[in-house]
Amino acid sequence: MDKRISREECEELYKEYGTPAHVIGHCRAVCHVALTIAEKMNENGANLDLALIEGAALAHDVARVEEDHGGVGAKILEARGYYDEAAIVRVHMRYDLNCFDNLNETDMVCLGDRLVKEDKYVGLDERIQYILDKVPRKSPEAREHILKTKDKTKALLDRIGEYIGQSVDSLFE
Repeated sequence: MDKRISREECEELYKEYGTPAHVIGHCRAVCHVALTIAEKMNENGANLDLALIEGAALAHDVARVEEDHGGVGAKILEARGYYDEAAIVRVHMRYDLNCFDNLNETDMVCLGDRLVKEDKYVGLDERIQYILDKVPRKSPEAREHILKTKDKTKALLDRIGEYIGQSVDSLFE
C-alpha cells in the first residue's frame, strides 16, 4: 500500500504554510465533493482510492498563497513522501479530464475543484461563470478554452450521473 497523507497531517500543513482559513474551507469542500462522487462511483463498481482522493483534495491548495501553488504544494508533499498526492496537486489547475472509461483519482479531485466555489458546492455553471468573471475580456482564447472545458466537464458529469443512477447535482441538494 502506498503512503497516504491523513486529514490530521493536512491540518498541520495548513498551519505550517499559513494557508488562509477561506482556502482551508475550500479544500475541505472540494474533498467532500470529490469523495462523495468517488464513493458513489465505487458503490457502482469503480475502484477508486478514496484515501488518495481525500488527501490530495485536502492538500490541493495548501500553498495557495504562492505564485505556482500547484508546483509548490507538490514539492511540499513530495518532501514528505506523498508522491501520489503530489502528482495530483501538481496538475490540478490545468488538468484535462479523462473520458469516463479512464476516470481516476486525479479526475475526482479536479471535478470536485470545478464544482466548488469558496467552501460550497455550486455546480458547474456557477463555478465556471465565477472563473470567467476573473478572466480579462481581452483574452478570448482563454475564455474559449474555459467554455470548451465546461462542455467536456458537463458531458462527463452527465455520464457519471448515468453510471451512479442520479445526477451529480442531486448528491449535494
